[in-house]
Amino acid sequence: MSTQPLEKLGLAFSGGGFRASFFHIGILAQMAEQGLLRKVEIISSVSGGSVIGALYYLHVKKLLESKTDERITDQDYIDIIKVIEVDFLKATEKNILMSTFSNLIKNFQMLISLNYSGSNRIAELYNKYFYQNIIKEFTIPVEMQQLKIYPLESPKYFHPKKHNIFRRYKVPILVLNATTLNTGRNWQFTAQTMGEPPNRTKEDNESQFIGVDKKPIRLRRARNGYKSMVTQQQKITLGHAVAASASVPGLFTPLAIKGLYYDRVKQQRILPQLIDGGVFDNQGTEALLDNDCTHFIISDASGQMSIKNQIATDSLSSLLRMSDILQDRARTKSLLHLISKIKNKNRIAFMDLRKGLSIREISWINENNEAAEKDKLFPATSNEFGVDPKVQEKLSKIRTDLDAFTEVEAYSLMRSGYLMSEKDLKQLKEELKEESNKDEIKNTKQSPKIAWKFNQISHWMKNPTAQYLKQLDISQLTFAKVLQVFLWLWIPIILVIGGTLYYYWPQIQQFILSSIPVYPFVIMFSLWAINSFAGTLVKLLPFLGYLTPFIQFIKGLIKALLFSWGAIFISFYLICINPFYLAYGRVSKLKK
Repeated sequence: MSTQPLEKLGLAFSGGGFRASFFHIGILAQMAEQGLLRKVEIISSVSGGSVIGALYYLHVKKLLESKTDERITDQDYIDIIKVIEVDFLKATEKNILMSTFSNLIKNFQMLISLNYSGSNRIAELYNKYFYQNIIKEFTIPVEMQQLKIYPLESPKYFHPKKHNIFRRYKVPILVLNATTLNTGRNWQFTAQTMGEPPNRTKEDNESQFIGVDKKPIRLRRARNGYKSMVTQQQKITLGHAVAASASVPGLFTPLAIKGLYYDRVKQQRILPQLIDGGVFDNQGTEALLDNDCTHFIISDASGQMSIKNQIATDSLSSLLRMSDILQDRARTKSLLHLISKIKNKNRIAFMDLRKGLSIREISWINENNEAAEKDKLFPATSNEFGVDPKVQEKLSKIRTDLDAFTEVEAYSLMRSGYLMSEKDLKQLKEELKEESNKDEIKNTKQSPKIAWKFNQISHWMKNPTAQYLKQLDISQLTFAKVLQVFLWLWIPIILVIGGTLYYYWPQIQQFILSSIPVYPFVIMFSLWAINSFAGTLVKLLPFLGYLTPFIQFIKGLIKALLFSWGAIFISFYLICINPFYLAYGRVSKLKK
């Protein structure tokens, strides 16, 4: 019996909207070519990484349940990524973000239902466009408790943690990470259960807490899985879990988990409110450590803090900058924590969108206003893996959004991840050995280069043209991308605004010159106060608690009115403008 410790490969997908999703697809493609996907035992994903992580997991589930371990080949994994490469882009071209608020009926449902929000709506779209058609036997929508993998011809009691050692093609465990607003902890969804993971050394000893977490309560995961939960939460869907993991604060309402916890000391129900997993751990590395991984592949396409020579110092700008610094600090500490745990750095393959870019260490100036020393320059190295530094710099700044991505944007991100990861994954592969046959992986021949669709963009990534670089510049914008592409759109906008002002100018002029009535401002202030201070008012005046349903209704009404007013414009955009933007970003339109 070998004394070599068991080797366990974990894969972490960071947050970063669809930008991250496309980058992760490139990593998956490189892993498929090198025969590493079959070794993955834990997939930990966050936010945009959860969208693609869940999609990949479903395809693997379909494969492992349709073929025996002996019949599966690495080509099967290559075929999976080929399908994902096409289907994921096709789904995102529908503009998931804007589609969330484009349906008047759904917006009205947000008005009349206290249990339905934008997070619920985008969960439905995730299920519809990404997940529900992969495995025909699934319910619609797909439920989390359906995700457990039962490998073909394996015993019914199969569990990956216990029985993967006997398999050549491992059964992965999927961990979708969110953040609990109530406690500030990580919340995890798996095929088995959900809740906050224990902060302890061993799963079976709940008293051995470690670290400095001194919070008075922890929302435990159900030990016996979903079947031991209330009926309402037994059927939580995959789309809702992904939506919680990708619920960007300020953009989407937190996703509530109702009826699952009760504080017996305070005689009060606990309502966990879940937001983006990136708030707690945007790399997803903690889940890999919790599951005793020994080797790590970390794909990081999260938003990086920008560096500015001149910083605005007003209150709002300072607060926003402070938030950026805290997020950057948390990201760095998470990675340093992982590195400190793993002494052999060859066991970690870490890829991020700023890899291969130059860094300058700037010298101070002396009393003559001259540089006291020469600046230290660490030159860009992205050319070594086939990407021009100008291109890699722009890719690192592409928006972290959930809107429509063009072929140029998507293929560039995929190929960047694919090229960047090749060397590091080969190095990691050398470290991995089978316990039963230590030379199995080392001597496995790498598959020949695959004709991935994203390879169409390779010429421009090495030799960027002005047209291509302009598209990458526009890709960085969250708003007004289309106005940058189609300048003629300014004409109808100006005409509409000018025509409105011309037609209604007498009424506008009369309104300005007359005494402005007070009641519109009173109504607007009242609505703002109800929306902003409802919780505080109930605490100060407990009897107002009876008005909570009414207050919630008013808040929902405000949101629904905004959504409804915008639904017509959004529908017009999706039908008439979005196709133009996608056509503009086709690779076939680029000129060499």
